[in-house]
Amino acid sequence: MDMNNRLDAEWVTLNAMRGLTKIASHGDIAKSTYDNALNLGGVLYPELLGADASILRRERMSDISREYRQRASLKTIKEQVVVTPLELLQADMADLEDLLSLAKQQKSGRSETDQLQRKLAGLRKSENELKLESHTENQLIFRDAHNVDREMPAINSGKGFRDFELPNGNVLRVRVLHPDQPEHITGADFIYERHSADDMVSIVAIQYKIWEEDKLYLNDPRMQTQLERLKAFVCDRNSCVGDKEAETYRFPCCAAFLRPTDRLQDPNQKFITRGEHIPICKIEKYKSPGSRGGDLLEYEKIKEVSLSAETFEFLFNNGKIGSRLLAQDDLLGLYRDLEMNVPDDRVVILAQEFGKRSLSREIV
Repeated sequence: MDMNNRLDAEWVTLNAMRGLTKIASHGDIAKSTYDNALNLGGVLYPELLGADASILRRERMSDISREYRQRASLKTIKEQVVVTPLELLQADMADLEDLLSLAKQQKSGRSETDQLQRKLAGLRKSENELKLESHTENQLIFRDAHNVDREMPAINSGKGFRDFELPNGNVLRVRVLHPDQPEHITGADFIYERHSADDMVSIVAIQYKIWEEDKLYLNDPRMQTQLERLKAFVCDRNSCVGDKEAETYRFPCCAAFLRPTDRLQDPNQKFITRGEHIPICKIEKYKSPGSRGGDLLEYEKIKEVSLSAETFEFLFNNGKIGSRLLAQDDLLGLYRDLEMNVPDDRVVILAQEFGKRSLSREIV
């Protein structure tokens, strides 16, 4: 598989995962880091973002961990038996610990062992990185929620899900639907539902795409199909038609957004991207002719109607954007009518947040 295609697939999926953590944690900066999103993605989609598969995860390891990975790989070839990075590292740790124990018995001064202590500290940090499965599970931003028994409407409801307990006590149910081959991924769809105590639902759907130099060309037939699918999923069912007589202040009930994402040029690059969300109903008005033919979206032209990632998360969590409040039957009808299957070239992340106090209510 082409490394650039793989990098794009991981990067766009990671950004969708981070969008999930930002909304679910109510924008908690400590919880919504890329590393936390990467850990969560590794558990929910190990074939793409897992410790043994991800280019991004591998490149974010410390130099020490990468050194021991390289040593283990070559030692395995030399000795013709499997040698793991962790066993090599732990052997060196044991040797250093013995030396430092001896120094303590000899009452050597700290200045005489400072380099050894610094080396041991680095090895201990690397040990945590190399404990792949346990490290990922233990570092999850959200803890597993046990004994949650509630039926929820869902795309491809036969697919498995995982429940997490959020800091506010709510439960987050997440499904990740994806192509069988990670290399087929060209984008990600993220759908977030917030279920209220009276079983009403607010929904937002975001489509993530890679753009180049703040420009996204729209003439790709696949993209046109994807945008039409998103429009049919949300807009065509009047999910954005709010109650005009409601006294509560809010933005229009836009619920479907396109989120262009800066390309990551190198797996070693610092993780940062501008997160602009533009309502898909505004694309027609704000697109412009491209120099290569076809229409495109440019940051400078959409910024007056787009929302940054931080603003988007804050407004949705406070009920200022997103769909109108939908009844459970509306949501069921939405999924039944559309029968939204996993596109051949996209990851679909469905997140459903609901309160524990409403678990006894079931959808008929």
